[in-house]
Formats: sequence, C-alpha cells, structure tokens
Amino acid sequence: MPNISVTMGAWNLSHPLDFTVSRPQGLSEWLFVCFRVPVELKIDGALVRGEAGDCILYEPGAPQWYRGRGVGLDNDWLHLDGPGMAEVARRYELPVNRLFRPRDVGFVPGLIQAVLHEQTAARPYADHAAALLVEELCLRLGRACHADSPMGLTPTEASHYELFQSIRAQVHQRLREPWDVPRMASLAHLSVPRFAVLYKRFYNISPVEDLIRVRLSYAQHLLTNTTMSVGEAAAQSGFDNVCHFSRLFRRRVGCAPRHYHRVAAGSWAEHGPS
Repeated sequence: MPNISVTMGAWNLSHPLDFTVSRPQGLSEWLFVCFRVPVELKIDGALVRGEAGDCILYEPGAPQWYRGRGVGLDNDWLHLDGPGMAEVARRYELPVNRLFRPRDVGFVPGLIQAVLHEQTAARPYADHAAALLVEELCLRLGRACHADSPMGLTPTEASHYELFQSIRAQVHQRLREPWDVPRMASLAHLSVPRFAVLYKRFYNISPVEDLIRVRLSYAQHLLTNTTMSVGEAAAQSGFDNVCHFSRLFRRRVGCAPRHYHRVAAGSWAEHGPS
C-alpha cells in the first residue's frame, strides 16, 4: 500500500486569461497537473511551451510558475503528500519537475474524480482507496509515457504522430464539445479521409469509434460514481440527445442507462453513501 495522502484537487478547473500560478518556493507537498490548453511554464529559469495533454509532477519545494498560453488556464490537478509518492514516481519512471507528454491522458479526469470522491465519501478504507487510485494514475501515466509509437511508420506518418497525440488528448479531455471528424482533421490540417486513415493506423480504431467508446466509458463512470441523472451524465459526456444516448448505451453496454444507474444507486445504498 503506497503511503500517499491527497490533500486537495480538481478536474476541469478553468481560470481567466492571464491567471498565473507563481510559487517561487513551491509547496510542501507534491503537485500533479495535467493541462487542457496550451501553456507556458518556467522550468530552471527558462520559459517552456506546453500543449494540451502535457503534464508536470512537482516535488515538494520545487518552484512553480505556469499559465495558459493566450487562453485562460484550464487543468486537472492533485496535491499529494506522504513519503510513498517519491517511490511511486520512481517506480513508474515519471519525470519530476519537468514537462512530459503521455501518449494518452483521457483517463486523467476520471481518476482524479474517483480520488476526490473517496476523499469525501466517508466510506471504510477511503484513504487506502484514494492512495491506490493515485498509484493507478501514476502507473497509467508511466505506461502512456513510455509506450512506443506504432511500429513501421513511414517518415511521413511519423511526422504526423505527435500532432495526433495532442489532438486525441484534446478530444478525450473535452468530451462535452461537439467533436466530429472534420473538426479533428482541421486541427491536423489534413483532409477528412487522410485524417481517418492515419488515425486508424496510429490507434487501430476509427476516430468516430474511439470518440464513442471514450464518451460511453465516461458516462458509465458518471452513472456509477456520482448522483448525476442520466440526462446530466449524457450531456457531460458529449451526447446532446438523450434518446440517442440511451439507444447507443443499451446497444453497447447491454442495458438501459437508467437501469445501469439504478443498479449503481442500489450498490451505494448497500455499501454506504458515496
């Protein structure tokens, strides 16, 4: 069991233009930040540019300075304490005090929500559950950082790969927005057919299917771990039509979302408040 405690955190926290985090002496605890927008940071006195989907893990006492780059700051973050955090960071080879870009960060908001949910749920072993979720977060970040790019890419394909990583991270982190393939393709400055072919090449899934899967997964998380209604969970996951969401959910998950939600609510009643 990692000796880690969570002191505070947030997901999808937005700030106005020119909002800047500036802590010359750092914090007395660890800070993990995952950025949802382009940012600029000061690292070792140098100004560094980051993109949506980039992350940083500050150790205690490390200077912190960052802000949105031309936009308001929008990020997910956790304050973490305890001697186990250093060991977990080493175990999963996470860079410390410098920017890193995982291959995928779509899982970050959901895991942070789950961590904070444990902190407020007052259920038995909540601290242990939160610590394990933090370790899962670090494990998945480490895996996403060190995963190799697809093998056998042509030079042209490889030149597109990093941009596709950034676009996919944006899509997965901003599910409520009206994404479609033409919009994604425009971010890559590619035609829709070419974008779709490269997306399937890189991720072994079409962009439409990938978006559907991650939206449904996030909706399941909301229906299981929050008190949101089916309509609210659908909207938060990017479905603007509840009837379409319900039909798709039933076809893909095997039951209606209302039934799925009732089962989850029954589990809460049995095991305690959530």
